[in-house]
Amino acid sequence: MRFGIYVEFQNPEQNKKSHEQVYREILEQIEHADKRGFTTFNTLEHHWFEEFSISANPMAFFAAAAQRTKNIRFRTCSHVLPLHNPMVFAGQVGATDILTGGRFEFAVGRGHAWVFPKASIPLEESRGRFTESLEILEKAFSEDTFSYHGKYYDVENVKVVPRPTKKPRILTGGASNHNYELAGKKGWGVLITPMLPLEKVLPQLDIYRESCEKNGNTPDIVFVQALYLDENGDKARKEAEPYIRQFLKGNVAPTKELPPKEVLLEKDFGFYASGALEATAEIPYQKLLDDDYVWVGSPEEIKERVAKVIEACPDISEISMLCTYAGMEHWKTIRTQDLFSQQIMPHFQKENKVKATTV
Repeated sequence: MRFGIYVEFQNPEQNKKSHEQVYREILEQIEHADKRGFTTFNTLEHHWFEEFSISANPMAFFAAAAQRTKNIRFRTCSHVLPLHNPMVFAGQVGATDILTGGRFEFAVGRGHAWVFPKASIPLEESRGRFTESLEILEKAFSEDTFSYHGKYYDVENVKVVPRPTKKPRILTGGASNHNYELAGKKGWGVLITPMLPLEKVLPQLDIYRESCEKNGNTPDIVFVQALYLDENGDKARKEAEPYIRQFLKGNVAPTKELPPKEVLLEKDFGFYASGALEATAEIPYQKLLDDDYVWVGSPEEIKERVAKVIEACPDISEISMLCTYAGMEHWKTIRTQDLFSQQIMPHFQKENKVKATTV
């Protein structure tokens, strides 16, 4: 079992920091995570909505973080492909792979409905641009020179440089059954994003497994979970509540700028028309704890939650912990990383070693 960390770069008004401070603290958190044995650092690509995220250029951030670390890998969850020229993006992937010493991988997604108006991209073009971008990236990473003729992109004899040191590992996820079926077909990994209990996505994971089996691929599942730790579980639950509340508030803040429901349905954004995202901000705090939307407590309590997830989904390859959110104080993030790496990770790494020696 691998363990990583995940950060959304939230910067809410109530815990406001300078953008420089946010980036500096997260770089320090990555250095700390690398020394504590976490295997991956995950973030997302997002634009324009500060309360949600200020992670506008994750590949540049990874290149900087790679110079300060030795082993930790870097993963974007995910790049919003319709915002990018895929021929240019492929070269940027190659450069990031080189600058991180081959420690870069990424997930791909169509993106949140609220980003496209600000990017001057019609909502109805997002799926087509996403599909064509994927087709181009597959060519870019497998062919020395390629041509492509589609509705949105029409190019001849493109040679992407620099080349990545190896074909990148690709993942996807989100709310669409289509993505899970596609991932199984392509042999990609899938990501279960934070604030989504495992039981909520078990049907989609079944779709993914079936697609993997049908296409001769092995499931590769990354589970992302929001976390807050203290040696005293009751103290952790009391301290965490305002951060959890603000995290949810930040995640739904951009929905205020969504088009009307009927437009979203017409443009193939049914999830955003459903109101399901906004509903998460109304879930009572105790229910968030009881139903595993978040893990808050002492290391011994959270150890049980980790074991429960592994038992329910034994083909999970990694659990990544969301240890900082909602403008949380830097030292509290470091404390959570310390407690998790010192009192939880060794238990499951030791367990894996025992299983390996008895097989």
